[in-house]
Amino acid sequence: MTILEKKSERKKKALIGLVQTGEYSIAFAMMEAERLNDEGKLLDNDYEELLEYLESLLTPVEEEHEKIAENEETNVESEE
Repeated sequence: MTILEKKSERKKKALIGLVQTGEYSIAFAMMEAERLNDEGKLLDNDYEELLEYLESLLTPVEEEHEKIAENEETNVESEE
């Protein structure tokens, strides 16, 4: 493993840790991963693994927002 590969893996692990502890939001970590990848500091394979992980965390939040919106629409219709 090259030094660049080790550094990239450390950055990936650090971003995951920061999200898990709540220091970084999922969205901010995604933007940071984009920046690091664009600068060549986060290799493509680590970038892809990291984004897949972050997106998996984001999906339940999106689904919850959709459910809330549907409930609100149902409540408005039933009041009319």
